[in-house]
Amino acid sequence: MPHPLLEVVQLLKEGSVRTAYHLLHSLNYDRKTQTKEYVFADALKKKFDVNYIEQANVYLGKYEDEEDSKIDIFDALAKVPVFTYSYQIGNPLLAEYITESGLADVAYMDLGLSKGSQAIAVMKLVAESDHPPEKFTVIGLEPVPASLDAAEQAIREAGKALPFAVDFVGIDKCAEDLSWEEWQDLRQRFGGKVTINAAYSLHHIVSEPHEGDERDRVLRQLYLLNPLGFVLLEGNANHNIDEFFQRFQNCWDLYGTCFDIVDAVNELTDAEKVALKVGFFGREIEDILSEDEMANRHERLEPLSVWVERFVRAGFYLKKKIPNIPPVNHPTLAVRQYRGYVGVEYNHRTIVGVLAAQVDKYSKV
Repeated sequence: MPHPLLEVVQLLKEGSVRTAYHLLHSLNYDRKTQTKEYVFADALKKKFDVNYIEQANVYLGKYEDEEDSKIDIFDALAKVPVFTYSYQIGNPLLAEYITESGLADVAYMDLGLSKGSQAIAVMKLVAESDHPPEKFTVIGLEPVPASLDAAEQAIREAGKALPFAVDFVGIDKCAEDLSWEEWQDLRQRFGGKVTINAAYSLHHIVSEPHEGDERDRVLRQLYLLNPLGFVLLEGNANHNIDEFFQRFQNCWDLYGTCFDIVDAVNELTDAEKVALKVGFFGREIEDILSEDEMANRHERLEPLSVWVERFVRAGFYLKKKIPNIPPVNHPTLAVRQYRGYVGVEYNHRTIVGVLAAQVDKYSKV
């Protein structure tokens, strides 16, 4: 017997909208004990609601549940090993691109700065090298002004204890919103000395049908910065498609696995697990399934192999093998080297990956 929610989707596919509607609204799931079903059912109900339109960024809303609002979602996410491990791979790569350049004046560009914690981690790794630079400029792209301000404060404070001067350039935009003049300014100021980081941010780029592929355009602009290196962290699924039924299946498979991962983390309380599923992953599921088929959807993951193709089209060379991967001390996690990226697996399924690229085919790193 198929899962009732999959049956709802199958009825929709067959055109039996009324039957699907009544079946969906006959299902009652407990928010705490049947969280996966609860979240997916809620997203489908919003898809049926013709008055439901959500154009705000998926992360900017408040939690609907009072209990969730007391939990820092991103602090809880930091306890989930499949994601934290991707940073353990990516951060040393970023630091290595910077230190191996031998430049006294370097820049680090973060395409989704948030509150600056990853930038600070990379700064500290660079500071531990034998020959750190004299100046380190953080270029942070972050569309939320409050987060940008908090990041600048944290980065400047952390820089006081480091052996190089730290500067900060904040840009309250996403990369796809930069003008030609802004790209030109970045090339003039930081071209040839910047290392680029994109951690779970580029999949938010939306391409309008009449404007060409926006992701390829952004990657080409980043290539023209002549970066020392580029590290991408992304999820591995295909939600960047209009066809709803395949998108639902892809979403069900990925986030069902993510819910299993969260359930297996002993360091999380039951309340934190529910908050992550509803307040973090639930928002993404809602965005993928409830929004219309055009520009309102922000969560548009693509397979890692597609990102490999995009980087090559933009002109980058990819590391054939990422060295010095830290050991995996987790019973259900594994790492596998693929052509152009490293995949972090949970129970033999690649959930996220790390891609490392440079403009010079013969780069030392």
